[in-house]
Amino acid sequence: MISESELKAMLYLLDDTDEQVVGTVAGRLLSEGAEIVPLLEQYWLTNQDPLRAGRIEEIIRNIQRKELSADFDDWLKSTEKSLLQACLLVSKIHYPGLDESLVLNFVEKMRMDAWMSLYNASNPYDKIKILNHIFFERYNFKGNSNDYHNPDNSLINRVIETRSGNPISLCNLYAIVAQKLGLPVFGVNLPQHFVLAYCDDSHLNPVIPFNTPTALNREDFGPILFYINPFSRGQIFLHKNIRDFLQVIKVESQPAFFDTCQNPEILKRMLRNLHYAYEKNRDEGRMKYVSYYMKKLGMTEESDTEE
Repeated sequence: MISESELKAMLYLLDDTDEQVVGTVAGRLLSEGAEIVPLLEQYWLTNQDPLRAGRIEEIIRNIQRKELSADFDDWLKSTEKSLLQACLLVSKIHYPGLDESLVLNFVEKMRMDAWMSLYNASNPYDKIKILNHIFFERYNFKGNSNDYHNPDNSLINRVIETRSGNPISLCNLYAIVAQKLGLPVFGVNLPQHFVLAYCDDSHLNPVIPFNTPTALNREDFGPILFYINPFSRGQIFLHKNIRDFLQVIKVESQPAFFDTCQNPEILKRMLRNLHYAYEKNRDEGRMKYVSYYMKKLGMTEESDTEE
């Protein structure tokens, strides 16, 4: 890693009038990667030269974007394709300096709070009633209907801070905690509304413990027993209710609307919603940035959103 004295000397060159010199310094710092960001932030905070400070900020932003792009690639290549990690990646589009530990610690706290109560649950419905109590009564999560298209509704760190979100962000957090408790809860990619499904685990012996280190695999479980709508405070509903919903929104029924979906599809939908939120807020810069990641997943900007 570059020494502090060398870094200081290079930063003084950032106010040079020769753009080639500035470009060379910026390229050198960019090659250092994320490890150099804390030092750059320190100099950015104490710098009195607006031009130099602006260029330091741009270098930090470019380093973070390069790292995030690599993290997206790693996620796509991974076998697990963690839902929690996908949520963190999306949050870093807006908050590149996000401290992941704040989210991870919160998820673990919710898991522990629910774990203390779940030993009294004897069937899937009771387990979800207990998790609903933790999620909506103790932690006060709710759907944000008043400011629906606020980008923060799509970002897990802000959902945790504000205790509100859109359908897919609430579903994601709910499913992440549920799976860490060994509950077979998976996403369902309904048009215009994202929900969850609870799958049959009665054939498992022994049952999954209330502390699972890795994500659950849908293939290990039986058919869907019922559905859950976290945007409506964990309302439980059945197959026929989805059929009725599709009739109301005038969408032709498809088998995929009644079944669970994979995490890459959830990530795509998160990106679509975030892109749409930026469009509603006329944030063209961030729209283009989200489009970059949408293209990584082979997507276009036209899509189904949580309307």
